Parts: sequence; C-alpha cells; structure tokens
Amino acid sequence: MSKQKDLIPTEHDLQVWKYAQEELFNYLYKGIAGWFQILGHRQIGRWAKLFSDQFVLEVGCGQGHHLIHGRNTYQKYLGLEIRFDFIEKFKKGDSNGIAINGNAFHLPFADQSIDCILSIYMFEHIKDLEINLLEIHRVLKPEGWLLIGLPAEGGFMYKLGRNLTSKPYMEKKFEFNYDAIVKYEHVNDYPQIFKEVKKLFPKTRKIFLPFPFLPSYHLNAVVCLRARKS
Repeated sequence: MSKQKDLIPTEHDLQVWKYAQEELFNYLYKGIAGWFQILGHRQIGRWAKLFSDQFVLEVGCGQGHHLIHGRNTYQKYLGLEIRFDFIEKFKKGDSNGIAINGNAFHLPFADQSIDCILSIYMFEHIKDLEINLLEIHRVLKPEGWLLIGLPAEGGFMYKLGRNLTSKPYMEKKFEFNYDAIVKYEHVNDYPQIFKEVKKLFPKTRKIFLPFPFLPSYHLNAVVCLRARKS
C-alpha cells in the first residue's frame, strides 16, 4: 500500500473515530501532551487580559477547555460551538461563560460588534478557512484582536510528539489508523493558516511554544497568533 493510501481513513477508521474522539480529548489534556496543549490556552489568556471586561467571543469553544486552562477571567464571554454534545459538556463545567450553538461561517453578530475573538485548536480543522476568516473580520471591531492557538501541524517536533504520545496510545486502545484520522481532521497545517490570516490581518504577531527563543514551527509544538484588525 502506498504512503498516500495509508493516509486515507477506511470506513472502519471513521466508525471507530466516532466513539474514540472523547477519549482523545481527555488524553490530550493530561500528562505531557496536556502540558503542551495547555501552553496555548495560557498564552491566549495572557493576551486576552486586555479584553477581560469587554465582549469576548470564542469561535469553536468545544467543551470549555479554554475557560478551564486559560487562567483568565472574562466578564463578557460567549462561546460559539456547532456540536450540541460539546455545549452540554461546556454547561457542566465550572465557569461563568455562556455557550451557544452556531456556525463559524455565519456568525450571528452584527458588523464590527465584537471586541476580541478567540479560536484555539480549531483552524486546523476548518475547510474553506478563508470564508471563516472573512466572517471573523466582518464582526470584529476596527481596533479588535483575533487570538489564535494552533498545533504546529506540519512541523518536525509536533509530529515527533504525536508519534510518541497520542498515536501509540490511541492505536493500541482502538486499533485504527490514527495517522489517517489526523490527516482527515487536520485539513490545514500551520503555514497555510498563517498565510490566510495575514491576508486579512497584516498586523499579525506569532509566538512559538514551548521554545519562543527558537523561532521555528519545526522546533516547537504550539503556535499562537495575535492578529490585529487595525
């Protein structure tokens, strides 16, 4: 079998993935994998403190991991999530945030109405990312910020870390092609995402984690972007 075919999930892989997702979410926030994962939330939380008393929208809030791990208190936080099961778990968490069901491609907000938008570990999953970014640009205030947390997808260290942690864990427990599922889920790598963000937000700063003094996504596991509209 060719390497390319190895990265196409089978029907078996997709069926297993339906019930294996929850286990992966739990695993990614524990141990060394969790340490890397939480780094992104904390960096976004530090940047977002400037907007703690303003309207903050998290697009793709999931089960509320950012409110748990971001070490920030938001007075006017709203999470947008397309999956109802995630919203139910979000509501069971200990936070003052509110989560609503919504589509990232059709944000239910007026033009230039949001002070700060967060998106953490979501952009790698978004097909037609350009359309999503146009919507974010539309609802963000002229002086607003878009704060993005990303896995360093496409980089050497991120792939190595995955091969040493989540890949063997998930494949041993569920006996499916984890590489194929990652390729299926992560439709954008870091360079693609950065390029698309810069088109609409020229004033974009990046920081690499855990080694910001090594400015390469190949030598880090997480990348955070701070994109200013003006």
